[in-house]
Amino acid sequence: MNAQAEIHHDMEGQEDDLQLDTLMGDIRDAMLSRIRHMKTSWSLCTEAEQGEIANGLELAAKQLVRGVVRQLTAHEFPHAVVTLGEVKIGGTKGIEAKITCQNIEVNRNTLGDHVGQMVQIVMIDSDKFLGERSSPDIQPDQSDMFGTAPEGEDGDDGKEGERRGLPKPSDFD
Repeated sequence: MNAQAEIHHDMEGQEDDLQLDTLMGDIRDAMLSRIRHMKTSWSLCTEAEQGEIANGLELAAKQLVRGVVRQLTAHEFPHAVVTLGEVKIGGTKGIEAKITCQNIEVNRNTLGDHVGQMVQIVMIDSDKFLGERSSPDIQPDQSDMFGTAPEGEDGDDGKEGERRGLPKPSDFD
């Protein structure tokens, strides 16, 4: 990341290893790293384990999105992170807006070098990119393969806590 500005809002955090020219591969590798460290497949995980995996991936995705936004805002565009204050609409001047930011060299240079010039203001906040199409499919815990039902469920034959299924290995002796 270049030293254009210190960002002091939701994009604060660890420096990331993302680069714009390798972005797809960086995101793929981050997800693959998490998958490689799974101890079992998704379908064999308990509901709680699936929830933990989904939560971990969500946190990783948020970090990746923030890293992408950080890279985009740092890439070649001189910028200053500002707070939009008062806005006046109307009159012969059009729209007037007041902004404030930290009094640091990069902000002084960026804003001072562009007074009177046409500039583009981009309203960007990584929270805008943290949506999802749907929640992850967390599957409820299933009974074990030897027929015992999860606590509180009745089996098909009327016996509580037991369900028809494969016989236990000891039944083959």
